[in-house]
Amino acid sequence: MPGPVFLRGDGVTLRPVEESDYEFFRRHANHPDVRPGFGGGAPATADDIADRIEAMQDDDDSETFLVCAADGDDSASVQRVGEAFCFDLYEQRGSVEIGYWIAPDHQGNGYATAAAERLVEYCFAERRLHKVDARVLAFNDGSRRVLEKVGFESEGRRRDEYYVDGEYVDAELYGLVADEWGGPDAARVDGGDR
Repeated sequence: MPGPVFLRGDGVTLRPVEESDYEFFRRHANHPDVRPGFGGGAPATADDIADRIEAMQDDDDSETFLVCAADGDDSASVQRVGEAFCFDLYEQRGSVEIGYWIAPDHQGNGYATAAAERLVEYCFAERRLHKVDARVLAFNDGSRRVLEKVGFESEGRRRDEYYVDGEYVDAELYGLVADEWGGPDAARVDGGDR
């Protein structure tokens, strides 16, 4: 049975990662529509996934890992749709980076946008951070659209930053400062349709 909801967004709930999420992560860790967005790398083994879930459950304020589920799924038959996370927290700078992925069968339903909006709101309103960063591999048009809908601004590009599927690809850098954040409703109006 899934744990309690930590954050609720428009159409999604975000909750802490639990051991019961193992099968969901195992099914998607090496998926060819998910893995490249994180820069490729070696295939994740069953032990790698178990270790990652254990690490996501550690009490570390610099990282927050959440399972993204379709809203209203508070029962044992939860429909996990992805993951949303914050990492690389720099207290002195007041900044953090966010990331997310949605399982291929659930892409195109606004879950990534809703999760990103809620994470940004959490970072600014609850963590009192000044800036939220994100990076997108150059081929990931869907993730770029999500960030732009939420209100992120392009801040540059790191050339040949990752090696994915036999070629070097750029990482596009995005940022959003607290003073620019008008909340999820403003992001939707300014950023257009989901």
